[in-house]
Amino acid sequence: MSNKLIEVKDLSKSFGGLQAVNIDQIEFKKNQLTSIIGPNGAGKTTFFDLISGFQNSDSGEVFFKGENITNIQPYKIARLGMVRTFQLTKVFDRMTVLENLLFSGSSVNNDSFFKSILKLPTQKSYEKDLEERAYNVLEDLNIKQMANSYARELSGGQKKLLELARSIINNPEVLLLDEPLAGVNPKLAEDILSLILKLSEIGITIIMVEHNIEAVMKISERVAVLAEGSLIADGTPSEIRNNNKVIEAYLGGSNE
Repeated sequence: MSNKLIEVKDLSKSFGGLQAVNIDQIEFKKNQLTSIIGPNGAGKTTFFDLISGFQNSDSGEVFFKGENITNIQPYKIARLGMVRTFQLTKVFDRMTVLENLLFSGSSVNNDSFFKSILKLPTQKSYEKDLEERAYNVLEDLNIKQMANSYARELSGGQKKLLELARSIINNPEVLLLDEPLAGVNPKLAEDILSLILKLSEIGITIIMVEHNIEAVMKISERVAVLAEGSLIADGTPSEIRNNNKVIEAYLGGSNE
């Protein structure tokens, strides 16, 4: 049985005549920790946008668990089990940390809104279970003590942790991490890397865009390299380190 989880075919996206993504084919296997690297302007974040539904492609197809998810809405993709974080954290500043998690958890449940109005017994049970899971996630991320703090009161690094918590509250199959280490101090970066490894070990498929090459090489099973929107290399960290195309792309990398 194939362990292929995501398959991308002939995916392209242009902005004003500039081709941001042009990938013939790439696949991501179940339970694999893959990093996507490349110079500034290589198309990494745009690629994430396309496979997670936050932008529509010009052409090509994206399959998740064999289902064609090309250009469908992000919340539908999330309900299928693929969620993502962003370079610039997206949290609800006027909600508490706990409320952020409860909202994220309930928003993935198709009929939670109607059940919450009716206050059906099944909904009460679901809400209790969701709150318990939320506290467990906060404890795992070492921010349980901030549960009742407003998100606007958190530091940039703490908001990174909150966004990560929001992304894992519903036990996704695939987690797309866009620059999870950007703007955080070295100690927090180490904590985040440890958490990513833990999530991978419990069976979540991780695909990570990251500029910190040392961190990428340290934890990744596989590294894919983009340059000018195209896939130029794909292999183990050791293979990528010694790839001439990769070295050339970084030495002569374009500006974003």
